[in-house]
Formats: sequence, structure tokens, C-alpha cells
Amino acid sequence: MLGDGVRAAGDVGMYAQNFLLSLTARGFHGIPQAIISFYADTVRESLGVPGDLKLLFGIAFGTADPVSPLKSLDLDKVPYEHSVVFHDDPCV
Repeated sequence: MLGDGVRAAGDVGMYAQNFLLSLTARGFHGIPQAIISFYADTVRESLGVPGDLKLLFGIAFGTADPVSPLKSLDLDKVPYEHSVVFHDDPCV
């Protein structure tokens, strides 16, 4: 691969975004999971992926279970004011 791989990672991210959107358009759901990159050897062994390929993330996909007990979870959400900072915009 040429360069430092940053552009390639960006391309993969854009591809993944379009893949997730195409799943939604077809009635499926997807969840990108970067944590599996920490288990690259296990994934390679399980799926037969050559060792010279880098594992950036995976995408689990399928259909949602409409009666899953997870749908009834009532989680408190942090107000956005606790995690978002608005700055004065001199252009406005």
C-alpha cells in the first residue's frame, strides 16, 4: 500500500457508510464494530483471512428483532449540554 494508510482507512470508512445505508434501504440493519480489530488474529483464523491484510473494523448485519427485550430498556440520557460546546460564530 502506498502512503501511510490514512487515505485508505478513509476510503474504507466511506465504503462502510454506504454499505450501512444500502442495508437500511433494503430493510436490514448493521452495526460497525471497531473493537474486533483487537482480536484480528482470532478473526483471521475463524474466517481464513490472510495475515497480510489489516483489520480495521467489522460490520454485523441482519434484521432487528421487533420483540427483543432490549427494545424495552429505559436508559437515562445525558443532556446534550453536558457533552456539546457551542462557540460564538463571527460569521453569523
